[in-house]
Amino acid sequence: MKKASIKVLYAAILCGLYNPASAIQTIDIEEYQQLLPSVQGAPDYRILLADKVTVNYHCEIIETPDGGYDIDREGCNKPGQFYHVDWQAEFPNQINLSVRGAPSSNEIVEHKLWAIAFAHASASSRIQMQYGLRKGANGTFDLTKPFATGERFGDYFERQMNPNYFVSKGLQESSLGKDLPAGVDEDDGVLQIEYPGSAWAELQGVVGGGFPLPFKNLDPKTVLSSHSGPARNILGSSLSSGFYNGSALAIVSGSLPWNQGSDLSQDSMHLFLQQSKDPDALSMLMSFMYNRGPYAAKDQLLRSQDVFDHCVSIEEDLEDDWTCFQKQNDFGARYIRQIPDVTNTLTSAAAQGSFYDTQLSWSDINNYLSLLKNYGFYSEAVINKAKMAAQTVFNDLQSDGAISYQSQFGRVLEQVMVNFPIYELGEGGPYDEQGKKQFYFYNYSANTSLVVTNNEANQADVNEFVLSQNRIAVDLNGQFTQLKASDGTYECTSEANTALAALKASTDETYVSLSAQLKFSYSDNTCAFEHGPHTPPPPVRDGYWDPSKLYDQPGEMVIDSLDCHEYQNEWYIVGGSAPSLSFSQDPWGVWRRLSERPNSACLSDNPPANKM
Repeated sequence: MKKASIKVLYAAILCGLYNPASAIQTIDIEEYQQLLPSVQGAPDYRILLADKVTVNYHCEIIETPDGGYDIDREGCNKPGQFYHVDWQAEFPNQINLSVRGAPSSNEIVEHKLWAIAFAHASASSRIQMQYGLRKGANGTFDLTKPFATGERFGDYFERQMNPNYFVSKGLQESSLGKDLPAGVDEDDGVLQIEYPGSAWAELQGVVGGGFPLPFKNLDPKTVLSSHSGPARNILGSSLSSGFYNGSALAIVSGSLPWNQGSDLSQDSMHLFLQQSKDPDALSMLMSFMYNRGPYAAKDQLLRSQDVFDHCVSIEEDLEDDWTCFQKQNDFGARYIRQIPDVTNTLTSAAAQGSFYDTQLSWSDINNYLSLLKNYGFYSEAVINKAKMAAQTVFNDLQSDGAISYQSQFGRVLEQVMVNFPIYELGEGGPYDEQGKKQFYFYNYSANTSLVVTNNEANQADVNEFVLSQNRIAVDLNGQFTQLKASDGTYECTSEANTALAALKASTDETYVSLSAQLKFSYSDNTCAFEHGPHTPPPPVRDGYWDPSKLYDQPGEMVIDSLDCHEYQNEWYIVGGSAPSLSFSQDPWGVWRRLSERPNSACLSDNPPANKM
């Protein structure tokens, strides 16, 4: 319907007005410390990234006399089968931190970027695997109990999924990027997150899992390709690899929409890891799923409860038990042996003193966090909040404007991680009804409105007649396909989508569902919208006129709080002016005054007016 004059009105609400305390789930410092290793009963913040050590990798596998397989250590001495790790010697230069589509003047010494990225990926993996898989308030693993190895979560994960684990994967996948072809515009990155499709699609939530927030809006070429970002894009590659750990674990831990709460062995990898007696089970099985996919675990060591029970009892060399795994000497067989082996070699060397250390300035940390924002992993508001918290701790620790990566950066990283939102499994994806971000749409026009919307996945979502003065919940990330009066008085679909875009722009990933509202009104041929934090109208006392109620039976008596007189409707009415105002304008209209004197209880209580 064409209108003589259309004007869309906005009451712009700054993003900061949304209460950050009611943001997407974060963890507090105590919860974070439960994920750390301990030393003498206190959290151990040291970051032991191996340095100046030579490791063998890309080794062949040989069959052992007992019928198992082992790494051919004696024969693993050819070029391309050993790597001397020396971070500062290999990556000594100052590099620019521009990424594809996001130019920047920020810089950092390259070896610092590699080191911070590996530490971040390790911390992020622990948080996402414990708290991001929709396994309830207490998380995926039972933190009150030790693992079967006798270790608590923090020590168990630190031994097998510390920063050296990501170095090991980077070596096995691409020799830390050296094996990637030169002159090629796109590749799967240092840690080989395959795209299009495959692992990247899984992260985007195509099977109901993954982490659609943030991955559905990330460009894999920007985030992963070793030629489109600083330091071979190690930040994007390693952090994505960490998120994939969570996504893979979720598929085999009863976390998907259709198997949540399942107690089948095929959905119990989280229980398997906590009960397994093999000390390398975590790095081995996460590597197995990284290489062959999580469904291979369902078909092998999780395929039945009997097999599950047998395999968790294996105390060492789980990978050589052919009840648990299919016997085959291929790349996958090498992969699940060499990732734990190289991780253990690097971790042992670092524990014995061969670890990386450097002095980090606040500029280094600030620029790293800005790079995270430029990739698109977190919004500017979230990054700024993390920066403020991290800088406070940095200032307390610094000496001559710098801190030690090895002994002090862990405390700064803690502040970063507890201020980052936890992206939940499937959140924002096509199957995510639980995590849908909605707002309240209020119809303050005088007419009943037909409200038709699609959700974020472009599926039909809302198709309702909304009475005047009433509301309905709408997907913040969806769109209006119709907003019009039931009698054809107005048609405001285009204006509604413009208003919705403004509302969405005022939020970020910390937005809590139903914490915002969009008010719609129509007068003088104008579609008007106003958005802001949700402020529900005050409740109406029993017996008083309710502007949102449908009075469809003549003869209903109400008290108008404006003048405390009693009124009765003569016919169908919803919304409109208060009875006293309507009566004063037309004594023979829909509302008729019944009382000569005001209601005494109304006068004494003097409730607030329900005036429109």
